[in-house]
Amino acid sequence: MSGRHCLGVHIGHDRGAALVSDGELVASIAEERLDRKKHSNSAALPMKSIEAVFNIAGIEAADLGAVGICDTKVEIGGAVPLLRHELRDLLQVPHLDVIGVDHHDCHSWSTYCTFDGDDALIVVADGAGEVIGDRIEAESVYVGFGAAIELTHRRLQEFGLTQISRRNSYLLPYMNDIDRKKEISLGHKYEQFTYIVGFGEREAGKTMGLAAYGTPLYEIATPALQDGQFSLTFQDGLAEVDRIWKASGQPWHTFVERRKADIAATGQKLLETYMVALLNALNPTGAHRTLCAAGGVFLNCQMNSLILRETKFDEMHVFPAAGDDGQCVGAAFYAYNQVFGEPKRGSAPLPYLGRRYCDSDIQYAVDKVGLRAQRLDNRELTDLVAADLAAGKVVGLLRGRSELGPRALCHRSILADPRLPGMKDHLNHLKGRELFRPFAPVVTAENQAEYFEREHPSPYMLFATCLRPQYRHCLPAVVHVDGSSRVQAVTQSQEPFVHALLRCFERHSGFPILLNTSFNLAGDPIVESPHDAIATYRNSGIDVLVMENFYLDRKDIATG
Repeated sequence: MSGRHCLGVHIGHDRGAALVSDGELVASIAEERLDRKKHSNSAALPMKSIEAVFNIAGIEAADLGAVGICDTKVEIGGAVPLLRHELRDLLQVPHLDVIGVDHHDCHSWSTYCTFDGDDALIVVADGAGEVIGDRIEAESVYVGFGAAIELTHRRLQEFGLTQISRRNSYLLPYMNDIDRKKEISLGHKYEQFTYIVGFGEREAGKTMGLAAYGTPLYEIATPALQDGQFSLTFQDGLAEVDRIWKASGQPWHTFVERRKADIAATGQKLLETYMVALLNALNPTGAHRTLCAAGGVFLNCQMNSLILRETKFDEMHVFPAAGDDGQCVGAAFYAYNQVFGEPKRGSAPLPYLGRRYCDSDIQYAVDKVGLRAQRLDNRELTDLVAADLAAGKVVGLLRGRSELGPRALCHRSILADPRLPGMKDHLNHLKGRELFRPFAPVVTAENQAEYFEREHPSPYMLFATCLRPQYRHCLPAVVHVDGSSRVQAVTQSQEPFVHALLRCFERHSGFPILLNTSFNLAGDPIVESPHDAIATYRNSGIDVLVMENFYLDRKDIATG
């Protein structure tokens, strides 16, 4: 197909692929949605997602102008010769140009190129990025102006002797003296607290949820900063926790079990304190109105909201796939810029960049397992689903192209009535999640400020705000213990079906708000296809399944 096309590929954990065509981001999908392995982690090329973005865009590998590729904790330039041969062989394009892109550069391109503006400070914060000499990226700062992105500050961390998941990386008594004094990233520091309280790899979101139930164990001091640099070592924060534990006289496991929420709150407060201090040092006068952010640290919606309250930025754009599942997008934009020139910038393509399934796909999946489904028009469907929700039913929804990033944004979502006090526990039980974990509301954008205290746009569920006090007793299923809610606000122009469903539910309930959570069970990736949706539906207590305009009720499941 004629046109200028660049593929972006990320390998490692959360691998995936993206495609920029004629300067515009047209497709992106994480490999986990297709191979059904959460956080799909492999050094192999993500061929399922590569093939998927080709199919979405209607191109072939031979149409590519170049491929941008990135990884984590490597010097990508040294790996490019090997990767070039592998890509050329697998894609059967003998002279394909392959461009290595540094890890934090990918993050910066992903967020700046999806921002509706021409001037922003760009901050990248994650666990670890590119190897730089004998150190590794921790946090990086760029300035975006017009088509240019320029690195201005970079903080580096040192290599620990082991993975963060090993005890000698997060428990002070196990840690040797050399490692204790090594510099660590903000992302890895938060991971240390995540492991202390008993959560696993890439479960920092659970720490954020648990933190609301606790109080920090000690007062976190504001770090000293100079020229965008600060010191944060492996032992910082952990030494204070160790001291408080020893003073308690309790066995370690007893102390952690009793003070788990307080330990999580300590990690949350430390992250917030350091990030706000860094941003105020970088933008002391408010010369930069906009902050563009990426890296897994910025999936922390409590921190993001604090940034808007306690810094001089007027607006903040967080790329919805802020973690490494968005790296392929940055790689595609970077490669396009190198080969064809300036890409088109703006948020319009976000966040629905995966595949859409046609009626025949859905009918085949339904017939294959012997289910019965009605096909309804949009008006009939919104009326019926709104009535189901108002009657307390739980609805699985698969409509449109799948979302980019880890948050379900009503294209692969489970929806429920937020008014029901027992709905939160019911859904956590249904999904196999911890009971302390909160659920998010989706609201019509024009009503966001009426019900929630922060007016900053929140289309990607990346900011937390408080439900106004007069509504908290009315909508208990979407209010966390601290009164906060992780809001998604939808517009009629971008999301006509969801917006209409909210309006229809409002006629039943008085509120244009629904509970929205990801369409998956604990440990599984979010569903991608009708096959995935039906499997989850059948293996759970979801009452109703909607796939495009097909409606299935649990009472109609064949029992043979």
